[in-house]
Amino acid sequence: MSTRVLRYKKSTVYGGALVENSQRRHDITDEAWALLEPLLPGQSGQWGGVAKDNRLFINAVFWILRTGAPWRDLPPEYGRWGTVHQRFIRWRDKRIWEKLLESLIDDPDFEWLMIDASHCKVHPHAAGQRRQPGDGAYKRGLNSKIHLAVDAHGMPVRVAVTAGTTADCTQAAALIDGIAAQFLLADRGYDSNEILDKAVQAGCEAVIPPRRNRKKQRDYDKDIYRVRHLVENAFLHLKRWRGIATRYAKTVSAFAAAVQVRCIALWLKVLA
Repeated sequence: MSTRVLRYKKSTVYGGALVENSQRRHDITDEAWALLEPLLPGQSGQWGGVAKDNRLFINAVFWILRTGAPWRDLPPEYGRWGTVHQRFIRWRDKRIWEKLLESLIDDPDFEWLMIDASHCKVHPHAAGQRRQPGDGAYKRGLNSKIHLAVDAHGMPVRVAVTAGTTADCTQAAALIDGIAAQFLLADRGYDSNEILDKAVQAGCEAVIPPRRNRKKQRDYDKDIYRVRHLVENAFLHLKRWRGIATRYAKTVSAFAAAVQVRCIALWLKVLA
């Protein structure tokens, strides 16, 4: 005969809502909240209404993206799922997530700037939406592609989301524009005259292996190229959240906002 053991779960009140510790284990820490709170909208003295539950809202978004659960499955302790989802979309449309990420990027080390891209499978539940520019058919099914730029410590500094069929090199200009790095590291998928010329204009040395079909092969620093694994590690950290490893968002813009939220969480973990 099996014995059922009942464990007492402590709880905490956030914004008038009771949240159990079993769900709070991934919530934002007090140290991280101290960094993030002054950057959020809805502050007293600012234009517009004063938000009363910013921390609960951030924790709700973190929970959704970390678990990959549908918005309808959001625990009621975090608030009404429809209200939280609408607020997430509103912040996306106002580019608040993007601005928060830009504000948190603190003194990046641009000795090396590394760029790369990674595919994300689109879940069947997200495939019912009308096709958008960021959606693209692929031989292994519908998917999206995350384009990422990281600094010398492997921290994300630029991010973009496109269709899975978009060539990596087409997003290089947007990832490196305005960044003064000493070295630009990328795989041979970025070996194009346009990218090489842009690196020269930016005053950085391109460490990119030449394509095998180049008529004139060129040398590159193989020792420095070895640190390019940091951008691969960054994708590993991004996709530890199930809502990033697989695209559950119905729209590309919502998924791009989700990736920005994940980058915010990574910076908070380092800074706090």
